Amino acid sequence: MAAPRSQSHRATRIRGARPAEPARVELPEPEDVADPARPRAVVDHGLERRAVLERIGRGDAFAREEHCDADPYLLRAARHHGEATERPCPLCRDELVHVTYVFGDELGPFSGRVKSSHELPVMAYEHGHFRVYVVEVCTGCGWNHLTMSYVLGDGVPRRPLRKPADLLE
Repeated sequence: MAAPRSQSHRATRIRGARPAEPARVELPEPEDVADPARPRAVVDHGLERRAVLERIGRGDAFAREEHCDADPYLLRAARHHGEATERPCPLCRDELVHVTYVFGDELGPFSGRVKSSHELPVMAYEHGHFRVYVVEVCTGCGWNHLTMSYVLGDGVPRRPLRKPADLLE
C-alpha cells in the first residue's frame, strides 16, 4: 500500500502563472571608447612563440608534442574558417592560417564562436565589450599557438543576448 501524500508534495506553482523573473543585475558604467573597432588591451604572444620555437629547435620533443597537437575542432575551424597568412609554418613550412574566436558575457550563447576579421568591426559597434583571440594553425603538422588577444566594443554595457529557440546544443 502506498503511503499517503502530504501537503508538501503538492505543486507549488499555480497554473498559468508566470515564473519568477530573475533578479536584475546592474550593468557596469559605460567605458569611454574613441573608436570601437580599434583594438585595445592588446596582448601579443610573440615572445612566448619564439621561446617555444627555440625549445623545439634545441630538440625538446615535449615542446613539439605540446604545440603540434591541434584539437580536431580547431583543425576543422582552420580548414573551413581560417584566414590565410603570408607566413609559413615554422616547423613544416606549410601554410599557416589564423582562426579568430570571440568571447564575452554580452555575446550570450554566441560567445566562443569563430568570426572572420571582416565581421569584427561590425560586432564592435553592436556590443560594448568582448575579447578577440587569434590562433595560428597549420593544418599540415598540427602546429597551433595563440598569436594575440585584444578587446573590441563601443564601451556601452548591454545585457547578454538571449538563446534562440532553435539553437541546438
